Amino acid sequence: MTPQILAIAMAIVLLVVVILLLRSYVLPEKYAVVWLGAAAAAIVLSAWPGLLDAIARFFGIASSINLLFVGAFFVVFLLLMQISLELARTRDELRKALQKLALELEKKKDADD
Repeated sequence: MTPQILAIAMAIVLLVVVILLLRSYVLPEKYAVVWLGAAAAAIVLSAWPGLLDAIARFFGIASSINLLFVGAFFVVFLLLMQISLELARTRDELRKALQKLALELEKKKDADD
């Protein structure tokens, strides 16, 4: 098995796994967009390995593997940003729910007195 065929097979497996996780509602749609894009890019770049070299030359990057690492870093950065925003939104929702609950408990306590 050549490395190119192995890379294509692994990229297709990644795509199938993301689709299965999305269909079973394990992976939310907002995260699936980045993963589907990464899987599609992996399939294209593994099917046409010269494309990565051409893109690296276009941007003036000496080695195509450096472009691959920069792209992977960018994808990870996007995922971390997305997760951080979700965490901040969840924290705000939790704070509002706790404040509402505290007000309700305070009203109930005042009514009992």
